[in-house]
Amino acid sequence: MSRTLRAGYCSCSPHVVSLPVLTAQLSTLEMDPSTSNPAPKQKRRSYEAAFKLKVVSRAEKSNNSIASREFGVDEKQVREWRKMKADLEKIPKAKKARRGLRTPYGALETELHKWVLECRQNGYCVTRMGIRLRALQMAKDDKLKAPGIENVVASAGWCTGFMNRYGLCLRQRTKISQKLPKDLDEKVMSFHSSS
Repeated sequence: MSRTLRAGYCSCSPHVVSLPVLTAQLSTLEMDPSTSNPAPKQKRRSYEAAFKLKVVSRAEKSNNSIASREFGVDEKQVREWRKMKADLEKIPKAKKARRGLRTPYGALETELHKWVLECRQNGYCVTRMGIRLRALQMAKDDKLKAPGIENVVASAGWCTGFMNRYGLCLRQRTKISQKLPKDLDEKVMSFHSSS
């Protein structure tokens, strides 16, 4: 069945529709901002624990919907904060989020961090692959036994997270312009006196 529009008849509908009514309906659809222009995506925000607790207490007094409208947050966010209420009460009120969740390999990562710093101090180059291999080797060590430590994968993503958690970055020592010449003062003086 073709969906062409003929005067007085719409082939996509069994009903007879007048052409002016159909064009009016189409123009209102095009003009309606809710259909033609979706709302721009909101920027992600983080809220302090005190604010979250205020929203949660309001939601407990009334309901999630009213609290979300009153404080200008999404209703799903209110539901999530209500689930996390006990955790929110434990953290400092000025803290914005529960970021930096603990890794299950805390002891291993602490020892690995010490190893990386020691290697760097001795002048050895530490690579991502070296970090990953050392982590696997340390996981087999009996000294660092912890639940789940035998399941360490030491993937590239884990290595990136480890380096971010401990503020490590890979960099090479530059060889250009590291030491100033011994006769720098003389050269500067001769440069200024000649001009």
